Amino acid sequence: MTDATPTFRQRLRERQPLVGTFFKTPSHQLVEVLAGAGLDFIVIDAEHAPFDRAALDPCLLAARAAGLPALVRVAGVDGPEIQGALDLGATGIVAPHARNAATVRRIGAAVRYRGGVRGFSNSPRAGGYGATGMAEHIACSDRDSVAVCQIEDREAVEAIEAIAGMDEADCLFIGRADLAVSYGVDDVGDPAVKEAVRTVCAAARSRGKAVGIHIGHMREAQAYLDMGVSLFVVGSDQSLLRAAAVGLRFPASA
Repeated sequence: MTDATPTFRQRLRERQPLVGTFFKTPSHQLVEVLAGAGLDFIVIDAEHAPFDRAALDPCLLAARAAGLPALVRVAGVDGPEIQGALDLGATGIVAPHARNAATVRRIGAAVRYRGGVRGFSNSPRAGGYGATGMAEHIACSDRDSVAVCQIEDREAVEAIEAIAGMDEADCLFIGRADLAVSYGVDDVGDPAVKEAVRTVCAAARSRGKAVGIHIGHMREAQAYLDMGVSLFVVGSDQSLLRAAAVGLRFPASA
């Protein structure tokens, strides 16, 4: 990468349209397949899929080798989970349930060395297995590591003005399914969820903050683009595989 090439974090913070997918199958070969498809990024789902640190390792290796930015959705906001993903070479993390400003501050601190609490080691992949000096590793990691905070609780929506103004979050990622649960409904199309999405987008837009969302199909993207969303996680490796497999079947007889 040359100095003139923007990093994924720069592209994200500049609110360039970015398209990726959730990655739920621990397979480095599938990472390579998706990298060849021209996606902007993937989100390896260590919250809802079977990714421990050993399973993350080869997938992040494959992503780095293929030049595919890979975020890891961690299961919680504890420092060791975030540190583990970053040490293995993740481009950044997606942190669940950023309910309030205090949680966002905690997430940001776990991602950063300077001004944060990330434990230092340049011996893992992120530090070139010791080849990258301490000063360079700290500077590059703090400059390039991405912190995406999931807004998926009613409490977060109610605190969104404060959250949107926090520099610790590079992007606010709207989780409509968990929002539905939080609002006591069972449909992401419920008016309460739609209003929550509009509220988050409006607050982010007023602060110049990037917003992301998960959608099932690209045909849904335009409506959210119009609301200021720039990061799109479309389906998952599993849903893409299923849709392709269903398309192989003979049409049902009339």
